Amino acid sequence: MATRRQPLNLRGLMPGLFAATLLCAVALAAFLALWFSAPGAGWQSVFSDSYLWHVVRFSFWQASLSALISVGPAIFLARALYRRRFPGRTLLLRLCAMTLILPVLVAVFGILSVYGRQGWLASLFHALGWQWEFSPYGLQGILLAHVFFNMPMATRLLLQALENIPGEQRQIAAQLGMRGYAFFRLVEWPWLRRHIPAVAALIFMLCFASFATVLSLGGGPKATTIELAIYQALSFDYDPARAAMLALIQMLCCLGLVLLSQRLSKAVAIGVSHVRGWRDPDDRLHSRLSDGLLIGAALLLLLPPLLAVIVDGINR
Repeated sequence: MATRRQPLNLRGLMPGLFAATLLCAVALAAFLALWFSAPGAGWQSVFSDSYLWHVVRFSFWQASLSALISVGPAIFLARALYRRRFPGRTLLLRLCAMTLILPVLVAVFGILSVYGRQGWLASLFHALGWQWEFSPYGLQGILLAHVFFNMPMATRLLLQALENIPGEQRQIAAQLGMRGYAFFRLVEWPWLRRHIPAVAALIFMLCFASFATVLSLGGGPKATTIELAIYQALSFDYDPARAAMLALIQMLCCLGLVLLSQRLSKAVAIGVSHVRGWRDPDDRLHSRLSDGLLIGAALLLLLPPLLAVIVDGINR
């Protein structure tokens, strides 16, 4: 039964409004200080700078690819982790959470120890008589590092979306004989698609504003993001106009993406479920095999860089 809308308690909103106003004021003051300290005509030449627009395009390109490569596999990995119970599952989920707090440079050193020219895989290929062609620098290295950080986070967020599906819906689908693609399209996808835009937008913004990862693995002017361009404009070129313009572009892009993701993401009304912990008993051989391969691939992505950091720390 519908209830009458309750009036807003303005007194309760005051602490949040004060904090939001303070944050906006600090950010705006920093931006205006950069803008007004710039030379008078310096900002006009920024619009015609081809290198600046190359940096903006590359920032969009690498952030879009990073979000796509992180969220796409995370959808199927989250389904595999939801359907399977195995020893070490809780440890794997905690490992996915650990990438959020892992220092960026530590993870980059681990990635270089595994995928670098003198890394573990290069040594293995040389032992087998093959040549290791992959370079962890440039766009491919940036994408690898971003996937290492963000795919586990996306997996956990989408796994929570799958766990919120009422057990009654899954039981009804099982009684109707839904399996495979039909089950995914009619039961799981309506819940996932409400979370995917927000997860993708979050990962896009993290990669769009990436600094330490791109600084370590960027590989030169061809692989530079807006964050690095701001650092270069202030530290080396002392061009406040360029830095202010780049900061404005970055803030507008992130703000627009947040608004778009909120428009696309709709809240799901979670009803009362009397069935807890029920899973679809899809134990067909190809289903178990595909889930096992996905979980194994995730372990191969996460464990080697972490083990490389531990081994290098012990050896030194």
